[in-house]
Amino acid sequence: MTDNTEHAVREWEAHVHEFLDEPIPDDVHAHAATTVGDVLCAIVAGSTAPGVSAVGANAEFGDGQASVLGTAQTTTPEAAALCNGAAAIAQETDEGHDTGGHVGSGIVAGGLAAAEAADVSGATFVDACARSYEICVRLERAIFAMKDRLNDATPWLLRDPHAAWTTVGPALTAAQCFGASMDELRETFRIAANLAVVSMHDPYEEGPPARNFTAGLSAQAGVSAARTALAGLTGSASAIGVVYDPFESLLPEGEFAEGFASLGERWEITRNYFKPYPSCRYTHPPLDALREAIEANSSENRVDPETVESIEIETFANATDMANPAPESFTAAKFSTPYVLARYLASGDLRLEHFSPTAIADSEVQKLAERVRLVRAERFDEAFPEAWGAAATIGLADGTELSGERSFPRGDHRDPIDESTLRARQRELLAHGLGESDVERATNAIATIDSRPVREVTTALRIETT
Repeated sequence: MTDNTEHAVREWEAHVHEFLDEPIPDDVHAHAATTVGDVLCAIVAGSTAPGVSAVGANAEFGDGQASVLGTAQTTTPEAAALCNGAAAIAQETDEGHDTGGHVGSGIVAGGLAAAEAADVSGATFVDACARSYEICVRLERAIFAMKDRLNDATPWLLRDPHAAWTTVGPALTAAQCFGASMDELRETFRIAANLAVVSMHDPYEEGPPARNFTAGLSAQAGVSAARTALAGLTGSASAIGVVYDPFESLLPEGEFAEGFASLGERWEITRNYFKPYPSCRYTHPPLDALREAIEANSSENRVDPETVESIEIETFANATDMANPAPESFTAAKFSTPYVLARYLASGDLRLEHFSPTAIADSEVQKLAERVRLVRAERFDEAFPEAWGAAATIGLADGTELSGERSFPRGDHRDPIDESTLRARQRELLAHGLGESDVERATNAIATIDSRPVREVTTALRIETT
């Protein structure tokens, strides 16, 4: 073992410590910069979301220079991580990984606060995010397996899917930006790896704004974990065995350890996805299957909503939970496949403004949503989570049936969004949060994030005061 790994409790932990001292290849760094920039755009757009905007603008936190993006406010790094972490997931536009969840949101939100406080370069921040991303994807695969087991044993959801692993992510990213030594990084990891901010219920169908703050509180806790480690606090070495040894039996034999052995060789961040639609990604395979059905059978790529009598969606089990046909809130609509499909049929696209109270209350869309049926299909279940698939059958009034199928949704690393479309989407997110007058400056900052100081980037992502 090297000096960096001699204190490791398990071999997989040694791989983590060793990886934290390795350089990031140029091609991985470039993709990580795109990923970080995309999350920052999601934060700016999310700053206007219900609940998030009120807290970001009105909460009385301590004074500091860390930016609450999309506002004119600055505060302490911990408070900024809270606000930006909640904003990152609020619009459901944050990137993710098929088997690793929405890894980037907490990493970027928590790490940004530390990077700004420490006045590091964008390149340093991006590399720190990339390292944390790789570690957290591997943890998350195991945590998802644990979550399924726990959900069977308890009457409530133990873990918000945007939260638990993000404590490790922002902690390690923050510590790297604060200039932690290898010993301090080891203790940061152990503190954060034994800490999870959880919600005992994920009320996505109800959609209260407070739901988003579980992720924000987790990012905040991660920054605090880094600070305590740099102050000399040591983490629990025994927790690495007690907490994580059971994961070996939750995954196929050897998979947990092998995942960490591949650190620095297999770069999971290059296999992430970017969302083309502002809704829960479980709604994306059904929507893309619906689009396939329409585009394969209509020269105009449209179907008259008044002719639609039924829509049947076959998909994997998790996605069938998004079946609420009558969402009553901003967040609930983003987790409603019936609403998403009905809104797309009615409007021809799916945009941020389609989740306003007026849009959600549209009676014609509501009637159409009631005609959507979600069915679990074994073939899609077997492929999940490596592939998120769905099939759609649209029944028309004249008896015609239109069918379409997708093995994975648009934006997946196997069907990526092209550069121009991604930049246009990012511009839309920035304009939503900042307004058109500031969008050019913000767009340029996102495009050049790894060639300028982080403080220059955050300045461009705040609203200027007069």
